[in-house]
Amino acid sequence: MAWSGQDNGMEAVKEMIQREIQSIAGLEERVVFKELMEGVFLSLYETNRKMYEELEARVREELDYDKNRYQIKTGIIEREYFDASHHLLFPMEEADLTGNAYDMKALVQAVAQEGAFPLMKAMLCCDFLELRRLLQAQPVFEGVIETEEPAGEWKIEVRLRENRAYLDKLAYFYLLFTRNGVPWQTVNAPYLYKLADVVVTGLPEGLTGREKIKQVTVQFGEYSRIIQKDVIPVWNVRRLELESIGFPTPCEDHKNFEHNLSLRQQGSQHAYLVEDDRGIRSISQSGEKLRILCGTGEARKWSVYQIRSSKEQKIDRYTFPLMGNGRAESFAEKYQRKWNQHIRTKTELLRFIRGYGFEDYVSCQDCRITDAFPGERETYSMNFFVEDELRDRAAQKKLLLYFGPGQKPAWLGRDVMSFLVSEVQRIYPEYDCGGILL
Repeated sequence: MAWSGQDNGMEAVKEMIQREIQSIAGLEERVVFKELMEGVFLSLYETNRKMYEELEARVREELDYDKNRYQIKTGIIEREYFDASHHLLFPMEEADLTGNAYDMKALVQAVAQEGAFPLMKAMLCCDFLELRRLLQAQPVFEGVIETEEPAGEWKIEVRLRENRAYLDKLAYFYLLFTRNGVPWQTVNAPYLYKLADVVVTGLPEGLTGREKIKQVTVQFGEYSRIIQKDVIPVWNVRRLELESIGFPTPCEDHKNFEHNLSLRQQGSQHAYLVEDDRGIRSISQSGEKLRILCGTGEARKWSVYQIRSSKEQKIDRYTFPLMGNGRAESFAEKYQRKWNQHIRTKTELLRFIRGYGFEDYVSCQDCRITDAFPGERETYSMNFFVEDELRDRAAQKKLLLYFGPGQKPAWLGRDVMSFLVSEVQRIYPEYDCGGILL
C-alpha cells in the first residue's frame, strides 16, 4: 500500500514511452529507442525507486522503536552454580569468575593505609528498610585468618560496607543509551542494591605481611540468615569487538562516513549499543547489519554491547529469580505512545503499572497527591544517576503509590516497588513519586 503511488508513477512512465514509440515512423529508430529506454532509462528509474524504498525502510526502522528489544534482565547466581555456557546470562564483571584470592601483604598494607581491605562480596537478603538500618549501624563481626606458613590463627575485625561498583555500571549504561539515541528504561536490578563488601577493618598485632593465608572465615552471628556469600551479579549483556565490513561509504555531506558491521554470527534478533562515541552521528540496525554514521573514514574495530534476547529454557533453574524491565503493552497503550498521549487517569496509571507483571511481588492499589510523604520513605530511585536539573524536588507535590504485598519473597517487595515507582517517576517528572507498602 505504501508504494501504490510509486507503482502508478511507473505505469505513467511506461504509457509515455509507448506513446513516444508509436510516434516514431522508422523501424530501426524504434528499436534503438526501445533499447535505450529499456537499458538505461527504466533501469535508472528502478534503481532510484529501490534506493528510495531502502531509505524509507531505514526511516521506519528509526521510528518503529520496539523498547522491549532493549529489555535488560538482571540476576544473581551463586558461584558454584554459574554456567559459563549459558545462553542468556553473563557476569557483569569478568573478574568475579576468578574467585577470592588473598595476599597477606596487600591486606596488611590496605588496613594500615586505607583502614579497610575487601574480602568478598555478599548479598543481604532482607527488606530495604532493614538493609538501610543494618548498613547505618555498621555492626562489627569477628573473623579468623588461618595461616599455614607459619601455621596459626589470627582474629580480625570485619564490617559490611555498601557496594556501589555495579550501580556505577548501570550509570555508564545510561550514557550508552543516550549516545546511541535509544530511550532509557529503568533497569530492574534489586540485587545490585543489596550488595555489600565484607571488609577487614582491624588486625591483631604480630602480623608481618609475610604469612601465607590458608583460609578466612567470618562469623556473622544473628545476621547469618540473611547473608549470601560468593555470589556473581549477572545480566543479559556482553561486550563484543566487531570489525567494519569493507570500506566506509562517504555520505553526501562529504563529512561523514557509513560503517557497516555484520551481525550474522552474533544474531540479528539481539539489540546492540556502540560504545565508542567519537564522532558518531547515528546508529541503526537493519537485519544482519549494524550501521554507524560517523566522521571517521577509516575501517576499524568497534566496541559493541549486545543485549541478548532469548526465551528461558526448560533446564534453567535460578535460586534467585531473574528480573526484567520489559512490559506487555495493549493496543491502546501502543496507540497512546505512537501519538505521544500521556496517562491522565488513575485507571490508566494502574494499568500501566500492572503491565510489568509484578503482582506476585507487589500490586498497586491506589495513588494520591499530597504535600509531603508520611514518615520515612519506603522506596528509592533506580535512576539516581539521572539528574533533574530543572525541577526542585522539595517544592514539588508528592505522588504516593500504595501497594499491597504479594506471595513471593517479602524481602524483594520494596525493591520491586522502587522499580515501579522509578518508572512512574519517568512519566510524571512534575511530581516527586514514592511508594508505600500497606
